[in-house]
Amino acid sequence: MRIAGLPPAMTQGLLAALAKAGDEFAVASATGDKQASAILPSQVPPATQPATSVQMLVALAAAEPTIERRRKMAVATDRGLSLLERLHAELVVGAPSPERLQELVEWSESFEAPQDPQLASLAREIEVRVRVELAKLDLNV
Repeated sequence: MRIAGLPPAMTQGLLAALAKAGDEFAVASATGDKQASAILPSQVPPATQPATSVQMLVALAAAEPTIERRRKMAVATDRGLSLLERLHAELVVGAPSPERLQELVEWSESFEAPQDPQLASLAREIEVRVRVELAKLDLNV
């Protein structure tokens, strides 16, 4: 089984750790370390097999549902904040673009409060600010 899509830095770190572990296996076998020899096989398996296992474990750990869900909620909340900042920049120059207003309306309609209490508090404040700005421009959501 081969898992792809790991960031290059993570892949390099895993391969470096694997190479280091392989060297330690070879040294333990060569020096006759009986404890290490009893635990370790006499031959070091090819680097691709352990790397695949390690990559699989890292990918599974990185895709933990609660962490991924929280990251997506943070991204959605950040999008609302970014839209507010762009709206502010357009209001300073003149009138906001209809596209920007439509994006704000869509974000506000699709807003869901996160389950994390700290993130939910911040997200609600951003949502209220979006609704206030839309109300100022006579847009009801």
